[in-house]
Amino acid sequence: MKKHFKQNKIIIFLLCLFLLSPGLVQGAEDLAKYFSEAEREYIRKNPVIKAASITGAAPLSFLDSKNQVQGIAKRVLDEVSSRTGLVFEYKLYDSVAELLASDADIVYGIPEQYAPEDMKLSLPFLRTEAILYLNSSLDVEHLDDKIYAAVEGSALPVGIKEENTIYFKTREESLNAVEKGIADYGYGNAYSVGYYVLHNNYKNILTIPQAKESREYSIGLLNGDEILLGIINMALIFIDDTRIHTIVLDVASGVEQKITPGMIFEIYGIHIFMVSLLIILVLLYSVVSNIKAKRVLKLQNKKYEVLSQISNEYLFEYNLRTEELKLSDKFNEIFGSGDELEEVKGILKSSLLEIITENNNANLEFTLLNEEKGVFRVFSTRVFNEMGKIDFIIGKLIDISEDVEERESLLLRSQLDGLTGLYNASTSKELIIEQINAKPANRRDAFVLIDCDDFKGINDQQGHLAGDKVLKILANILKKTFRNTDIIGRIGGDEFCVYLLDVSSLETLKEKCRKINKKLKKTAGISVSIGVALPGEKDTYEDVFKKADQALYAAKNKGKAQCAGAYQEDRDTAENGN
Repeated sequence: MKKHFKQNKIIIFLLCLFLLSPGLVQGAEDLAKYFSEAEREYIRKNPVIKAASITGAAPLSFLDSKNQVQGIAKRVLDEVSSRTGLVFEYKLYDSVAELLASDADIVYGIPEQYAPEDMKLSLPFLRTEAILYLNSSLDVEHLDDKIYAAVEGSALPVGIKEENTIYFKTREESLNAVEKGIADYGYGNAYSVGYYVLHNNYKNILTIPQAKESREYSIGLLNGDEILLGIINMALIFIDDTRIHTIVLDVASGVEQKITPGMIFEIYGIHIFMVSLLIILVLLYSVVSNIKAKRVLKLQNKKYEVLSQISNEYLFEYNLRTEELKLSDKFNEIFGSGDELEEVKGILKSSLLEIITENNNANLEFTLLNEEKGVFRVFSTRVFNEMGKIDFIIGKLIDISEDVEERESLLLRSQLDGLTGLYNASTSKELIIEQINAKPANRRDAFVLIDCDDFKGINDQQGHLAGDKVLKILANILKKTFRNTDIIGRIGGDEFCVYLLDVSSLETLKEKCRKINKKLKKTAGISVSIGVALPGEKDTYEDVFKKADQALYAAKNKGKAQCAGAYQEDRDTAENGN
């Protein structure tokens, strides 16, 4: 009894699909007079044509309990054979990739989405809609980041990300994965999904008539035989709708006898009527719900517009078909309504076209009415039509100028020494390494290490505040002595460094070292020791620092206010700064 009831459900399910889907092929009669001489000669030779499809694609193609090839597509080829005299040898493969790599002549029951670009396809003999199936634990409204179950060889539907996709060899395997929770959802043709849901008695799968795309099933030629294609197309033209429907019902229900639409209506008329009535009610409910949803959306849009007026958000809508960009009135408040606003539109359009494929967000910089620069964060989303193509991009700009300015200020403060305002040790090293690595062979740079003489005595005798004052005075002297392009930093307690780019004269460098001590003695009453190194072609930061440190050590050994370094002759290894 249960088996009979299950069989009835399959028949009712597929019949509803027929009521909603127009047939694709026409009536049949004797074909001989319609073939060309070349086609008749081809048939007379009676070649055995290798026909291939894949397993796990019931009711289109599958192996029955006796390991015999069955399926709607196979039965259609049987019809072609009986009407033309062609002989087909059937074989099923485990995946699309194996099938395409085989020695088969034709592939039967293949949708255009799975066919290689160079494959020639016959007229379609069956059409169906791809419907959504998902694990019953999920919310159909929140599938964006869920795992999609795809069949190998198929193109991903619009909006599905590759990183969120698991591929399976057959449709049945993909449904099994969703049933077990290995994957979350998928799309498949209504025949296969309906067949396996009923046949395998899935407990955790929901099917929703949310059409993603239509699929037409044809016969594909792997060898490009134009004559064979013409014969198959002629046969398909003369197979009428009733015959196709009978084949589908016969295969799906497992009944060996031929079943006609008249028999179905006679036995299951009341069921068909109830299902049809239910479908009409669902459609009416969908229409009414859609109207209500549009009203709610309109009200929400109005609310968002009002909210944008009292916040720092600026709404926009971009129509990809007309290339029209609509901006909310709030844009006029900061950009005006003339050329400045048109410039903003141009920049925003270019940004939207760049991020359209990834649905990402971006930061844009605009010139405001007050001539200041403003930074805005672009938030956008894509709106798809019923064909799965993008119609609109809607979104908003949020003014983040203050946030960006604050971040830049924090970044700058993190790079500076809090006491002197010079670069701190880590930033100094990073910037100097960049210059050493980028230094051309013909450019002469210099690295200077500066250390206060008897600084500990100042701290011990006069206190740390006095010591801090001396360090600030030294920092100001260094800023005034060296160029803005030079890297000046505090790398220790009383130790400073300067990296000079493109030193034109070593004499000028020596003079700068003298001036440091002269000014420091006059303003603070102390002196510094200075060590200088010239970076060689293969020197690293550590090499240069070591040279300068050795020079500084040599200067310290000579007494206070001394300067020593690589620029001096052997006979003049120390230079008095006074």
